[in-house]
Amino acid sequence: MSPPRHNLPLSAGEFIRFVGRERDIVDLGRLLGTARMVTLTGTGGIGKTRLALHLAERVMRRFPDGVRFVDLSEATTEDQVLRTVAGVLQAVEDDSRTTTDAVITALRTQSLLLFLDTCEHAVDPIGRLCRAVLRDCPRVRILATSRQPLHVPEESIWRVPPLSLPARPTPTDPYSADPAPLPRRDAQRYESVRLFVTRAHAARSGFEMTRENSGHIAEICRLLDGMPLAIELAAARVRVLSVQQILRRLDDRFQLLTSDGSGDLPPRQRTLRAVLEWSHDLLNEPERALLHRLSVFGTWYLEAAEDVCAGDGVDAADILPLHFSLLDKSLIMVDTEIEGTAHYRLTETVRAYAAEHLAAEGGEDERWSRYLDFCVTRLEAAAEGSRSPMGWSERLAHFRLLDHHRENHARVVRWALSRGRVDEALRVCVALRPYWLVRDQAAAGGRILESVLATDPDGQSPQLRARALALQAELRLDLDVAPRVSALAMCALEAARACREAGAAASALATMAALALRTNALDEGRRHAERALSWAEQDGDPLTETTALGVLAQLARRRGEPDRAVELLRYCIELGEKLHDRWSVARCLHVLGSIAAEQDEFERARDLFAESLAVFEELGAAPATAHCSRELGRLYLAQGLILQAREPLASCLRVSFTSGQRIAVARALEALGELALAEEEAERAAALTGVAADLRTALDRPSAETVRLRTAVEGRVGPARTAEAWNAWRSLPLEQVRDRALAFPRSADRPAEPVTLTPREREIAELVEQGLSNREIAERLTISQATAARHIANIFRKLSISSRTQLTGWASAQDRT
Repeated sequence: MSPPRHNLPLSAGEFIRFVGRERDIVDLGRLLGTARMVTLTGTGGIGKTRLALHLAERVMRRFPDGVRFVDLSEATTEDQVLRTVAGVLQAVEDDSRTTTDAVITALRTQSLLLFLDTCEHAVDPIGRLCRAVLRDCPRVRILATSRQPLHVPEESIWRVPPLSLPARPTPTDPYSADPAPLPRRDAQRYESVRLFVTRAHAARSGFEMTRENSGHIAEICRLLDGMPLAIELAAARVRVLSVQQILRRLDDRFQLLTSDGSGDLPPRQRTLRAVLEWSHDLLNEPERALLHRLSVFGTWYLEAAEDVCAGDGVDAADILPLHFSLLDKSLIMVDTEIEGTAHYRLTETVRAYAAEHLAAEGGEDERWSRYLDFCVTRLEAAAEGSRSPMGWSERLAHFRLLDHHRENHARVVRWALSRGRVDEALRVCVALRPYWLVRDQAAAGGRILESVLATDPDGQSPQLRARALALQAELRLDLDVAPRVSALAMCALEAARACREAGAAASALATMAALALRTNALDEGRRHAERALSWAEQDGDPLTETTALGVLAQLARRRGEPDRAVELLRYCIELGEKLHDRWSVARCLHVLGSIAAEQDEFERARDLFAESLAVFEELGAAPATAHCSRELGRLYLAQGLILQAREPLASCLRVSFTSGQRIAVARALEALGELALAEEEAERAAALTGVAADLRTALDRPSAETVRLRTAVEGRVGPARTAEAWNAWRSLPLEQVRDRALAFPRSADRPAEPVTLTPREREIAELVEQGLSNREIAERLTISQATAARHIANIFRKLSISSRTQLTGWASAQDRT
């Protein structure tokens, strides 16, 4: 009798239970068509064996002699490896040849796939066997799974990725206790969510994903890093716990995530802890020490690891080779590359396990203390450097670095507070001020700072506390009601006066000036702004200086003195250009555009808006992008260009929604209500404005705009229909309101005016479409970044667009015409 085609441990139910990995199986199938040996690597529980089993079943027909599966999880020596393989192959041993020879003899004439599973405990012996097989058995291909590569010359390494995860959205209510819900249409897009729902339904037949629990399911999958085993163990807990309870208990994931004892899993995978202990046992002492110390980071780069983790058995010179080793063993992973610097990370599960060991060793406080000192030193140096001339590309690179380390800084502040090191926590927050203000981190930064200010206030350094109070007032300016912000600013000003802290006084006064502008207290606002400007110049703080100048310009504009406003803005632009701070310049260009629009200089206004928008989008400054897009849309409305107004106003809503600022969402909905009126869609205008009014009421930020729009709608359709339409969308989730707001009614086609770009503009438009930044375009074409920005502004104006993403497909469309 001929042997069976395979010995794969696949039950009929396995094919039903397997979820996701469709793309991986297709790509791996192609790879096995060209590579003699493929090794699937990855951390424990990532699904290497299950993926390999399904891959082997899929490609079996290519091999006339089938597939032979060898479980090497118990093999730790060369003799055990060879005897296990020989047993599966039924290789005959005798006194005249070794076990290796017997294996080679059994395989030499075969055309099969040799599947070696769980190779990490005997990497060197298995590697030697694989080399011999590849050398002497030309029709055999090898598929292996291991937590580290086998270092065979012909080996192709495939790192098994986590299951796909939904991105963590920015909630429109930053203070909500619940995660933002996952839209139903997205549920099947993400493998991790599909796996959780499938396994949960198997554990409890009545289980369903609903709007109420979808956000919790997505967050569970995120916290478990898309690891299939962990997700399956978590999903099994729905027998006795709700998903909300499972999420809350993930802080103690090693206690929670154990198997139900059904016996389907090998012992090494019946608990999450066992999976990690299996990997941990493979490490030598320096590798273990470094892994434990790396748990203080969420993400890190090599220099940070050398500074924080070296010493006590780990030499700084060994940090790099130890990283290679831990990467090979799938315990750390390459996270991303930022401006040419590689970053690494641990999965949350590995980090929690390593942190347990670090605490047990008694080294936790030392490493966290070193990391706190590292953060304070680097952040303060960067904040001080931002006050001097610094290239725009360097500023952007620094902001991108801080974007990536945002959670690191939150964690190090929490640790500092837990150890009573409040002043160091304040120093971290104050040093992050430029980043928080420019990068729209007001809500997140405000929450962190609030907790620091509330911790031992009497023991805090007076200067640091004054600066932190002033920063808190700045951060809350667009988030809180005016009386609360005013109280914060006054408290900061009193604290600054008491300790003669000029920077804090300047910042507090600038915030008070901005509040006075909003309440139309123009004389009071000018006094505050002028004093703020004086203190900022004394402190050498260009950020507060440009803010005060901007408020003075707005006050002059409000008083009917546009020429004075333009003069102040141009001076502010000079300051920004000296520092190469294009963000400050763009803010001034935006206001200049508003002034030009008020004077009916529409062409100039569009150019200024487009130029400032290009900077805001490059920087990712959500509030500024939303505000500028809204004004550009209203400019088109003022010109009667209704269809052109749609895209910038839609962009305003999308960006506002993403930012999580409900007041920005309200303003965007009001602007879309104005557009709806212009399109003769009065009831749609009422529905949009009704939601905006609710948001403003919740924030205690009333506006005459909502009253004006309602009155206009009543004049079109009468009070009764207005009231009905006003209430139509108010009970809907904001996500549905957004979707309806962006679903514009159809308009009759209008003939498009011919658009002509210069050859240089067309060249730049094609580069923008390829995803190049202004800096990259400037380098490619040997022009200045300012010239590139001007060309892009002209392109936006000519094409009646407001964002780089709108150029997608433009060049190919032009080629077809």
